[in-house]
Amino acid sequence: MKTLLLIMKLFPLLLAAVRAVEEAIPLPGQGKRKLALVLDILKSAHDAGDELLRELPWQRVAQIAEPMIAKIVAALNELGVFKKSVPEPAQ
Repeated sequence: MKTLLLIMKLFPLLLAAVRAVEEAIPLPGQGKRKLALVLDILKSAHDAGDELLRELPWQRVAQIAEPMIAKIVAALNELGVFKKSVPEPAQ
């Protein structure tokens, strides 16, 4: 039950963090760095003593959050929320 509660609490937070990072850093090909930044933000919340996050060790929180982030990014890409840059044709 704790895992389900964590997922329900994390979803809106991760969605907001992913969108904020993408808006701040709209560079293509930087997915790993953006993921690391979102996880750093989450780790800061964990370390600051967020009650639900602190109930689980950081490794477990990260293990739950990473696939969620991947699914959020995939869904936002599929929906066209994130605009992928298309290289200019060679002239």
